[in-house]
Amino acid sequence: MSFAEYYRGNVTYISRVDPRLSRMIDLIVELTPESVLDLGCGRGFLLSQLADRGLGALTGLDVYDDVETERWTYVQGDVTQGLPLETGSFACVVAGEIIEHVPDPDQLLREIRRVLVPGGTLIVSTPNMVSWANRILVPLGVQPLGTETSSEVALGRRHRILGQGNQVQGHLKLFTHRALAEILARYGFTVVRREGVPAFFPPPVNRVDRFISSRSCAFASGLLYLAQAPRGPWPEPPPGRRHEEF
Repeated sequence: MSFAEYYRGNVTYISRVDPRLSRMIDLIVELTPESVLDLGCGRGFLLSQLADRGLGALTGLDVYDDVETERWTYVQGDVTQGLPLETGSFACVVAGEIIEHVPDPDQLLREIRRVLVPGGTLIVSTPNMVSWANRILVPLGVQPLGTETSSEVALGRRHRILGQGNQVQGHLKLFTHRALAEILARYGFTVVRREGVPAFFPPPVNRVDRFISSRSCAFASGLLYLAQAPRGPWPEPPPGRRHEEF
């Protein structure tokens, strides 16, 4: 099954303004970019929210072939096969909860870098593998939240409240707060803002999650980074060394 086929049948986008999406909207509106590309836009919920806030020149990309809208431009595409968009054509690219879904995040970042104007802005969000909850659950033998071992259901969570038996999201790569900053830096992006965002927990745990996530990026359930693309030549990152090389 291809990436596009998988996500046509496994809906992972949200259609409500949760705290993470609310913060993302505020950041984009604050920037007032001349053009915005939303990768993995789903049916365009985020773009519609941005249009409601007065932003124009909005574009969304996803795998669906039946999206129709007059408020923004829709492009059908598979992000794992490159972005079917012109070089240097966007002032801001939004990669909300998508980098953990792709088998090659390095290639995705290269493509994002390519379609951004020099000095353009990337807004990226992803789960934090070392969140406060995982720091508690993993020593107890619970599969870390955000990680998946089956392509169909969540396993190793023990309890339904932790997601045991839930439909999986298709997470392939998971990041700590440091790893996300490092992979962005590897492709020339400068992180100018780091924020923690909450996940989806039932009451009263959701209040604890919001409190911790708002105060510590390292312990937050989710990561929201704003990064700037370089204005000069793109760096060529060094290859990884073999394990036996010290």
